[in-house]
Amino acid sequence: MRAGIAAVLRASLRLGMAHNVAAFLSAKVWWPLFPVLLLLVVIALSAAIVFVIKRKASKTDVVLQVLTLVCYLFTAVVAMASESGTLSPHVHRLPSLVTQALLLAQLVRIWHREGARSLRALNLIAWGGILADTALHFLVKPE
Repeated sequence: MRAGIAAVLRASLRLGMAHNVAAFLSAKVWWPLFPVLLLLVVIALSAAIVFVIKRKASKTDVVLQVLTLVCYLFTAVVAMASESGTLSPHVHRLPSLVTQALLLAQLVRIWHREGARSLRALNLIAWGGILADTALHFLVKPE
């Protein structure tokens, strides 16, 4: 008798936990985080542009930072279009990868440069926001 009750309790506990996990990964719960990450990345990349212009960095630094911001904004527009159903949801992955490649190129260029600590931090914050957005897309289950 006890074994039967214990089995029922374990089964209901598993079912309850599965329901809680499904609710936790619901798009309704995590959806507000996507615009916050967008804002974080845009602010970090904009601040990086201001940094390279004020510090009179090389033209390559300025061009890379501006291209990164433009590419990320293009990625955001394409992602919003895919949310409305105008484009495939997978179309925004290519410009996102290009944005990340530009960030990586800039980080490699400035990694050991003196006086570029703030620029490194801003680019790492932006990259972290992009990677967090990507992770959320894989974790969150659409409804």
